[in-house]
Formats: sequence, C-alpha cells, structure tokens
Amino acid sequence: MPGTNHHLPGTRRAAIYARVSDKSQAEDDKTSIAEQLSDMEAYCEERDLVITARYQEVGRGWSKSRPEFQRMLADAASGRFDTIVCWKSDRLSRGMYPAAALMEVVEAHGVGLEAVMDAIDMKTFGLMAAIGKIELDNFRERSSMGKRGAARQGRIPVNHVPDGYRIAEARTPEVDEERAEVVRRIFRHSVHDGMGAATIAQALEAEGIPTARPGSRWHAAQVNRVLRNEVYKGTWWYGKIRHTATDSGMRRHGQPRERWVRVPFPPLVDEEIWERAQVLRRRRLTRSPRNTKTFHLLQHLVRCSECGMLMGPNVVRRQSVRKGGKTYRYELDPPRRYYQCYGMRTHRLRCREHPVIRADRLEELVWSEVRRVLEQPELIAAALATLELDQDGGLAEEVARTERELAGVQREEDRAIRLYVTGKITEKQLDHQRRFISETLERLRARLDEYRERESARAGRGAALEQVVQWARSVGTGLDRLAGEERRELLDLLLEDATIDGENRVTLTLAIPTDGELVPIAEPEPTTRSIRCGRHPGAPGA
Repeated sequence: MPGTNHHLPGTRRAAIYARVSDKSQAEDDKTSIAEQLSDMEAYCEERDLVITARYQEVGRGWSKSRPEFQRMLADAASGRFDTIVCWKSDRLSRGMYPAAALMEVVEAHGVGLEAVMDAIDMKTFGLMAAIGKIELDNFRERSSMGKRGAARQGRIPVNHVPDGYRIAEARTPEVDEERAEVVRRIFRHSVHDGMGAATIAQALEAEGIPTARPGSRWHAAQVNRVLRNEVYKGTWWYGKIRHTATDSGMRRHGQPRERWVRVPFPPLVDEEIWERAQVLRRRRLTRSPRNTKTFHLLQHLVRCSECGMLMGPNVVRRQSVRKGGKTYRYELDPPRRYYQCYGMRTHRLRCREHPVIRADRLEELVWSEVRRVLEQPELIAAALATLELDQDGGLAEEVARTERELAGVQREEDRAIRLYVTGKITEKQLDHQRRFISETLERLRARLDEYRERESARAGRGAALEQVVQWARSVGTGLDRLAGEERRELLDLLLEDATIDGENRVTLTLAIPTDGELVPIAEPEPTTRSIRCGRHPGAPGA
C-alpha cells in the first residue's frame, strides 16, 4: 500500500528534478544544475508549491536507469508529493522507455507534471519523448558522418590519442617526445631484450616511469596494448567501434574493417620492429611456461591435412595396467609425449584413423629433413641467387597505382557527403553512392593489402635466409648439438608448412624461394620413409 505523508490541507507538495547529461554540460541549453534548481524554486514559490523532495543527477535522458530518477518514481508511488516540477520536459525524458516508466507512475497515483520553460501535455508527453529520441539519433548520425569526414582529411575527431602523441591546433597528430621515448623503450625491451609484458611493466614501475594516466601503475595489460597498437607504426584507425544508446546504457559494436577510416600518424617505431613485436608477443603467449609444461619441438608448427587444424601437444603422465583382477597405476618418467589433432580432440571430428602421433618419432623425422637441407648450404645459396635476380616484377608500381585509385575513391566519398550535408542530394542518393563506393574501397584495400604482404614477405624472407646460409656454413655438422629452444627458433624461420595426412604421411614445405615459389619436400628420404608416426602401445586410444 502506498505510504502517506502528513501535510497541511490545501497545500500542494512538489518534488523538483534537475538533470544534465554530463559534467562538461554538453547540452544545447548549457544550463547547469544550480541554475535549474534556482528557476524551479522560484516557480514553486510563485505557485504556492511546497518543496518536499529534491532530485538532481548527471545522466542521459534516453535511459530510465538513472538512480535519482528511479528514486523519484518510488517516492511518487509512496505519496510523498503531488507534483513533479522540472526545468524543461526533456530533463525528465528524452526517450520512450523513461517516458513510459514515468507515465505509468504518475497516472496510477495522480501525480502532476509541470515544467518551468515549457508546457507538458500529459496526452502527448510520451509521443514528444519519442520524437526527441529520434531527433537525438539523427543528431548523432550527422555528428558521426562529420567525424568520419574529418578523419578522412587527416584530422583527429576525438579528444584522446594513444600514449606518445598529442593533438595539435589543427586537430592533427604530433609526437609527444617525452611519452614517445617510453613507447620506444617498451618495443626495445620486447624485441631486443627478449622481455615479456609483465617483466617490462615491472621494470618501468621500478624506475618510477609514469604511465599515460597519472597516478596509475604499470601492468602487463598496458604494455600489451602498446605493443599491439598499429598507431606506433604509422596507422591509426577511426570508427573501429560504434556506440549506440539503449535503455540499459551505451553499447559497443565492433565495425567491419571496411568501415574503418585510416588516419596517418607519425610512426614511433619502424614496421619491421612492430611486426617482430607481434610475433614475439604471440609466441610468448602460446609458449610461456605456464601454458606449456612439457616441451614440444613442433608446437604450433604441424597441422592435420584432413581437417586443417593444428596437431597440439598431448602428454601422458600415468599408465594403468589391469593384472590378476587388480589395477596398477604407474607414474611415467619421462612422460610420453604425443601430437593430437585438435579437430578430433576439441570438435569431435572423425578426420583421422589415428588421433595421436608419437612426438619423438615425428620430431626426429622433421628435424632430420631440415638438417639435411642446412648441411648443404649450396642449395640455399642457389635459391638466394635466384631471389636476387628476381626483381619486384612491377610490384612497387602496382602498389603506387592502387594507392592513387584508393585516394581518388575516398575523395569521391567525401564529395558525396558534402553534397548531402549542403542538401544537393537526398539521403537515398547518398546511400546509393556510398554502397558503390564502399564496394570499390573494399576491393582496392584488399588488393593493396595483398601487394604489401607480398613486399613484406619477400624482403623479410630474403634477409632472414641470407643469415641462415651464413649460420649454416659456420655451424656445419654441429646442428645436432643445438638445444630444443634453438631448434624450434630455427624451425620457426624455415618451416613454412608441415602437414600430416590420415595415414600419418608427413609433408614439409620449407621457406626457400626459387623462381617465386616455395620448395616443397613432399617425401622424406628413403632411409626415413619407413618410419611410422602412428599409435604406439600404451598411447591414448590404443
């Protein structure tokens, strides 16, 4: 039963409600809470309304999930006041959901609504709130289009930029040298010093180096965000996330890559350093001691050719034997190591007859093939000689031509947006043009990405293989003395692909370019062809 409050007969009790959208007063009326309260108090005094409750908050008008708004509704239902007074009707609601919640309470308990700056019609209040929501959505859409247009012109349409940069007067990015040196140091620690994110964070914290946000501490997540941010190699993307207003608050929606807008930033590290940091970061994640208890030479390097999924490590540490009606359990030392198809283990695919392969036999087979090539450096030298003769084949010209086409299409999109904003074309015409432009941009960007990947792969592979030749010549027959981690680093460099078919036949592809192709080693040497990598007595599933 609603509660009642004792009050003098003939007096009307009022609650006053004040709201702003955010602390920066980002509203058209620019009216602060203090000014709203002052106007409402004067309004109540003129009309002999006794103020019995006050509510003020910072919150979005389209949401009903506002603490003070909900408290006001609860007090209205308990009979604490007779009238709700606001400065303007849109202070109470700018959306259908809060308007519906408000109307449900005021109609059920006979509470009136009054506003200082406009008149509130109880019959059309919900409709006006819905119209206000539509106008707000349209404003956000126009604002979003304006920001995308600014980003395409190289200006920054937001108020915050990644650590190491600041916004210049023309809304263009410029380097903050003091913070940029911290970013460069993080990359140096990762790439040159072999430090992980947690170790880097501890080093920065120990030396008292401040973070981008004063008062906060360095931690591994911050360091990883720096290491994987593309802005530090010269590319910042606007529009990766779109925010939409819902009754429960703002929701984030990831946008497809073709919707992103590229904004050039001054690079803080070169692309080679950045790419190397990504490789090392992923490797540390998958091969860290906490994720890999037992060493496997071919972890993340060998795949099942039947389903295309990785052959992951599997370790058997105990064995059970039933004898004489009793079960005996043994600890295996060392444990038995296997490679198991993730398709069978995780997704229950029936892609193989034998789900596991003995690790020692498979690793010996692969390593012997790689060793055979490295012990004959003249094979690699011949491939490198061919690589040097093979020029880029016009690839640089294709990249330049595609970049010019891409810039031209982006100018067409900017022109269409300007025509729409100035009212020279309709929204329907704009949508038609942008659909065609988006398809063209997507095609050109895909082509450009392909060309750049080919350039990067060719340059990186040529430099790395030259080092391999020199190293192989110096090491000679000492390859078998390499430790496990050293062998895996070598396989990371040379092993382009390793697959195992349903009958456990191994196919290796080494990253040695010859005439623009990769040299495949489809069959092992005759001396090793008879080695089977199938199940072994005592293996899982045997």
